[in-house]
Amino acid sequence: MVEPTALAPRFTWHLRPETPVARDALTKLGHPPLVAQVLANRNVGPEEVAGFLEPKLKDLPDPSTLPDFDKAIEVFLRAVAEDHAVLIHGDYDVDGTCGSAILLRLFRRMGLRVEVFLPDREQDGYSFGPRSLTAVREQNAKVVVAVDNGTTAFEPLEELASMGVSTVIVDHHPPGDRRPECAALVNPWTAPGAGEPGGPFPHFCGGGLAWMMAWGTLRAFHEGGDLPEADRIFLKDALALAAIATVGDVMPLRGPNRALVCAGLGRMRESSFPGLPALVKNAGIRGNPTARDIGFRIGPRLNAAGRLLRGEVAFRALTTDDPVEARKLADELEELNLRRRSMTEAEEAAFAPEVEAQIAAGRRVIFAGRQDAPFGVLGIVANRFLDRTGHPVFLWGGIGDGTARGSARGPEGWDLASLLAAASPPLKGGGHARAAGFEFDPADANAAAEALEKAADGLDDLPAPGLAVDAEVRPGDLTSGVVHALEGLRPWGESFPEARFLCTGMKLLAAPKGIGDGSHAELQLERDGEAVRVLAWRMMGSLAHLEAGTRVDVIFHPGINRFRGRASVEWTLEDLRTVED
Repeated sequence: MVEPTALAPRFTWHLRPETPVARDALTKLGHPPLVAQVLANRNVGPEEVAGFLEPKLKDLPDPSTLPDFDKAIEVFLRAVAEDHAVLIHGDYDVDGTCGSAILLRLFRRMGLRVEVFLPDREQDGYSFGPRSLTAVREQNAKVVVAVDNGTTAFEPLEELASMGVSTVIVDHHPPGDRRPECAALVNPWTAPGAGEPGGPFPHFCGGGLAWMMAWGTLRAFHEGGDLPEADRIFLKDALALAAIATVGDVMPLRGPNRALVCAGLGRMRESSFPGLPALVKNAGIRGNPTARDIGFRIGPRLNAAGRLLRGEVAFRALTTDDPVEARKLADELEELNLRRRSMTEAEEAAFAPEVEAQIAAGRRVIFAGRQDAPFGVLGIVANRFLDRTGHPVFLWGGIGDGTARGSARGPEGWDLASLLAAASPPLKGGGHARAAGFEFDPADANAAAEALEKAADGLDDLPAPGLAVDAEVRPGDLTSGVVHALEGLRPWGESFPEARFLCTGMKLLAAPKGIGDGSHAELQLERDGEAVRVLAWRMMGSLAHLEAGTRVDVIFHPGINRFRGRASVEWTLEDLRTVED
């Protein structure tokens, strides 16, 4: 008789300790104990919980408090008065695309002559490059507005200034060692005390800042009076773009960002921007989208265009006012996303042997690439290996002319931007603490790998890939009422992760069933006479050998499945281990 194969968990499980005092204080406000514990685990106290669960746009900071706001408004109003041509310099990712779409619609409302330049992921890389300057000259632009880039584009902005161009930067990336040559630097990280307790909120993304600037600019354009109804509707619909950008760029869903995202999610399906409802429909989203829908459905479709060097498709989908064109563009994004998925799977399989070999050799930083690797999907693949190994991952591909370009993803507690700075030369690049881009001469690949490894020597030890678990539960604890209350805590996201639970000793009632394209699995699990449907995305390969009767412990997050007017509790699996009876 062949014994069933045991299945070890993919991650280390960290069960959070109970906090009875904090939990009970929230329970007294009417929250179920399990929901109260989830809030306490996220450091949401009684004095904060009402505003946290029902964020209001009136709680947003006034746009005039943003650094250089008045200087930016002066440039915009002068452009209207003197009929200056304006060029919006965006970015190819979802944040830069959404932010550019907001400002394009804003400037058109103001009657400005405006064009948009979106850098090509492969030809241009991040921020300003030679083609950026060419676009400014061709458009004879007197004003350039950089969205989601520009803070450290020192040399290109100096050249623009020498051409008599006024540049306004609307960006959220960390500032460099000096101020760029520009008319206005609207970057929340340059405000005094940004990020410190009691200081101004710095965690807006480029699209969020673009929305704030749109609000403030229209107010100034109408000289502080009441906004026309058409402008008010525009701002409400533009909130959907700000929400997509905020979630897609993995900004903390706390403070003003919660208000932006909550308001924006409610506008997507009914937006007057026809590309948004077309995207929602193609993504198969029922009801109002959630932050999870943006992260796993809407964002990937928009990002797929830039990853496959077709960024203009996503931008046109967000800026067209023609419903027929919007549906065609949404269909094209659907096709691009299917190609992106296929390429991602292929690249993950291609890089796996090298990643595993470097782990076995004791490397702290994974650095791998090849000349023909498609740069556009490397960030996704790097993130998958980060989740699997816990190591920072740098993946690269050649783009010709003696240049390789790559994407990096890093674990919590590490700063990839600082790591890249310490490894320069031969590497150069930048970005955020946990996501960055870089480039180098592929002939220096070995030197680059060693420079990263040396730079990592002084950093903290790498934590094992882990899952933080809010509480251990039984199936009966998660009634539809409790799960509805948990859903009331949404949006989940960065700095406010989705509630995650542990249930031990569950019995598999039948062998896993393949669903979707066959890579996903459906499990029927039971304990204490309570059965529950469990969905396991991209796990069929590892679960297929399990047999009916197997006992398992599972980590999952619960939800409500709504179908044909019926609602039932179901779980989404995150990790599983087999156990003895």
